[in-house]
Amino acid sequence: MNKVLSVFLVFLLFNSCTLLRIQEFGHTPKKPGSYPKFTSKDYLTGLLDEYRAGYDVTFYDLDLHIDPDKYTIGGEVIICLRAVSRLKNIRFDLHENLHIESLKFSGKEIPFVREESAVIASLEDSLVVGTTYSLIVVYEGKPVIAKNPPWSGGVVWDRDKNGNPWIGVACETEGAGIWFPCKDHLSDEPDSVRLRITVPEGLQVVSIGVLESHVSQPGMETYTWRTHYPVNIYNITFYTGKFSYFTDTLATEEGILNLEYYVMPENLQRAKEHFTQVPEIIRIYSDCFGPYPWLKEGFKLVEGPFGGMEHQTAIAYGSGYKNFPALGGDDMIVHEAAHEWWGNAVSVSDFCDIWLQEGFATYSEILYVERKKGFESSLTYASSYIASMINNKLPVAGPPDVNYWDNRDNDVYNKGAMVLHTMRNIINDSLLFFDILQTFYREHAAASHVTTADFIEIVERKTGKDWDKFFEAYIYRREVPVLNLCYGKYDSNKNPVNSDSKNATFIAARWINVPDGFTMPIEMNCNDSEAPAIFEVSTNATLFSLKNSVSCNQWICNKRLSYFKTITDKNLLKEIL
Repeated sequence: MNKVLSVFLVFLLFNSCTLLRIQEFGHTPKKPGSYPKFTSKDYLTGLLDEYRAGYDVTFYDLDLHIDPDKYTIGGEVIICLRAVSRLKNIRFDLHENLHIESLKFSGKEIPFVREESAVIASLEDSLVVGTTYSLIVVYEGKPVIAKNPPWSGGVVWDRDKNGNPWIGVACETEGAGIWFPCKDHLSDEPDSVRLRITVPEGLQVVSIGVLESHVSQPGMETYTWRTHYPVNIYNITFYTGKFSYFTDTLATEEGILNLEYYVMPENLQRAKEHFTQVPEIIRIYSDCFGPYPWLKEGFKLVEGPFGGMEHQTAIAYGSGYKNFPALGGDDMIVHEAAHEWWGNAVSVSDFCDIWLQEGFATYSEILYVERKKGFESSLTYASSYIASMINNKLPVAGPPDVNYWDNRDNDVYNKGAMVLHTMRNIINDSLLFFDILQTFYREHAAASHVTTADFIEIVERKTGKDWDKFFEAYIYRREVPVLNLCYGKYDSNKNPVNSDSKNATFIAARWINVPDGFTMPIEMNCNDSEAPAIFEVSTNATLFSLKNSVSCNQWICNKRLSYFKTITDKNLLKEIL
């Protein structure tokens, strides 16, 4: 509103600018959180140095034996690699607990040195760019034991109710080097993996991909699994135990998807009933994001003693066959299944961008509720169960080039999800919004790693608008965007305007705690107005008029559509006039 008009306005303010019935979840703590003091090992693992950047792993071939009585693991691992620079030394990773018995490069023994989890191997000649080589590691030892899987990971040595061994691995933040030699960096996914695992007689082994063979010998069982898809290094895993097995199928446009379930024998009937929800979950996500990414290798749930982990095509399941009423399904399955799209197919190369996996998977829960129970229910789920758990102690984006992700901080999950929820409201076009998600998935699934910048590029390409300020506010800063807001009535008799504007309601608003140039719409609902009023609010205090709401005495700011905090400010008008 221009200044000339404003001098004619005599504002009849209420006792204070009034804003009622706003559900607040956007608290910014006065004291910010802090990152731990990073160790040399954190940088050693997280930074892609020249000795790891100089080659690309194409294939891992694991031939291992597991002893559940001695808590040991060992055997031979062949790492097939392609040179991308002329290295004379190459590095791979293996935890200090595990002893290297021999190391061969292209069939010849080579010397090596160890620094914490890093193994530096010296080559006779420099690598020839584009040439494929093999590194053969024979090793043995007691791997790190998981303290609280999957959050504090390692190898899980457990027993089922009948005393049978149950063994598995969860190592997303610790890295796969805790149990086998590998290039332990998120940026390098092998094109394929074979796992040949030998266990005591009577036990089964389940892994990622498809089962190629099972050979029984006196006292032992050997299972060979193979995946032909690229896979995150931390998703290479196995499960050992005594399972009951059943299957289902799901017809998709791309073909028949095999659904396989490995469960504790005492839970077989319960699992058959509970897992009937899986086909619908996959159908919903396929409709929202695109086809299930691993059609040829199916979808598996493997029951175990810890909550869950999104191992590619072989998800760990341990949530006790319980549904969450507000969600309308088993939250573990709903969340972890979403990772087949966001995390396993579309993957980050650095934990600083992990919200692209966890935030997208958490937002998938909101979409699941929307498809199952309706849009209004999804808004309630977003505001009451997702937004309410945001901490705002640290930015969603973490520090780069260091092996750090504090998965006890929910914000990469919940605030990451609310970023997408808010973005959808700003776009205000569901077809366009889902086109953005589907394009992001289609362009990056299993072919490359993604960064936040990659996602922003697609959002800007599709919308034709600049989104830098939005992502700066929500991803790279910890503070919650704050809406300064008040409303009242004014007498405009001295101003020559249409008579129907007498006693019109005004709203004054601006954004604070955001970068300069930040804009975002808000939706106001009035008890005497059929349609909501939508205003594009910036960092400049601005007056908005509601010509069709002359008798409104109660405003509701629809915060279920976006994530922000509101603060009423009766002095806001002084900045405008």
